[in-house]
Amino acid sequence: MLALVLTILLRYGTVTPENWHAHAVPFSILGLIWIISFYINGLYDLNLTRDTIRFFRTFLEAMIINLGLALAFFYLIPVFMIAPRTNLILDFVIVLLLGYAWRLFFNQTIAQSLFRNRVIFIGSSSDAAHIHDLFRQNALGFDLIGVVETTPGPRFDDESIIWHTSLDTIDELVRDQNAQTLVLGHQPDEIPGLKEALYKTLFTQVALIDRASLEETITGKIPLGYVSQTWFLEHIRENKKAWYEGIKRLLDLVLAIPFGFFVLLIYPFITLVIKFSSSGPVLYSQMRVGRHGKPFRIYKFRTMSTNAEQNGPQFTANVKIDPRLFPAGRILRQLRIDELPQIWNVLRGDLSFVGPRPERPEFVKQLTERMPYYALRNLTRPGLTGWAQVRLLTPVSTLEDNLKKLQYDLYYIKHRSPLLDFAIMLKTIGIILRRQGT
Repeated sequence: MLALVLTILLRYGTVTPENWHAHAVPFSILGLIWIISFYINGLYDLNLTRDTIRFFRTFLEAMIINLGLALAFFYLIPVFMIAPRTNLILDFVIVLLLGYAWRLFFNQTIAQSLFRNRVIFIGSSSDAAHIHDLFRQNALGFDLIGVVETTPGPRFDDESIIWHTSLDTIDELVRDQNAQTLVLGHQPDEIPGLKEALYKTLFTQVALIDRASLEETITGKIPLGYVSQTWFLEHIRENKKAWYEGIKRLLDLVLAIPFGFFVLLIYPFITLVIKFSSSGPVLYSQMRVGRHGKPFRIYKFRTMSTNAEQNGPQFTANVKIDPRLFPAGRILRQLRIDELPQIWNVLRGDLSFVGPRPERPEFVKQLTERMPYYALRNLTRPGLTGWAQVRLLTPVSTLEDNLKKLQYDLYYIKHRSPLLDFAIMLKTIGIILRRQGT
């Protein structure tokens, strides 16, 4: 909005009610579109504050996309009856300069000095080292300032961290170091004297959080290494999600109808691409495991040769190098066009637009044997895209990789909401445009 004011001043010499009202509404809508574009392009990822070159490249790419969106907004959808050629270019340049200057200032000043959360960890030295590494690898503003060691062991090298071995010093340490958060590596009942020591901190402003919840907040996934059945009983209750599932189903139907017509329109063109590229059928189907473990059949545009699974089912190691994909099929796969026939599954209620990706029964059996919690991902309806698909962009080609993906799926199961679904759909657009993931 500041850029719009400057644009009008540069263009007309003054801001009058007439020229302001002529531009305020359309440029405000355009600003909202640009903010959504920034989100799709990952510009609200705080990890960008640590990499100046990557930030500059991402910001520039997003602004080039925004210019295209602005031209389409004013010239392809002329609702506001104005064609602000000079004003649009002026506004774009000012937003480019002001936006980059503000974000650079934020990255190098605010993100480095403000929003710092001073943390004391209570647990073993090895767990403290893991938390220390976790803080260094993200930009969420956590600083490990002290460790109260409950199990003797080798200490990592960091002179800024204070080490204590006595639980009785916790409340004193909190006050002296102005700590804001205590991270518990144990349940209070597991260590003699810990519960009593924590009770003394009730008279301070310090927050208590367990290690699993901290990692969940930072990484966006459930750390399965140290959560138990009790943890799932406390945090995942389906009766609280009944309203959400009903709203989600209604929105799926509303979105699936126009998407269905779009699929019908492009079907002849996709058919020609596949037929000219590879012999065999245009569509193929597979059995998948759906909500509550119920099997169903999904449909896809074929992207692999007809004998791709002559040696049995196998994971797709990497879309870019998998030899089973024919060239045009590789492009269809990277752009997720092969998934479009599954709109039929959305209409039927087998799938949702957002949810854990449905897995094949052959793999589900192996994964459940390795990790009993795997069945929890079937609490909700599977989706065309999901939290794991927008957060875990590396190839998933082994059982171990799928167990990593499970951590993101369980995070989604716990936190699923209309707002999270909307965020996932926006992030999916960016991933498709950049041809990332598998």
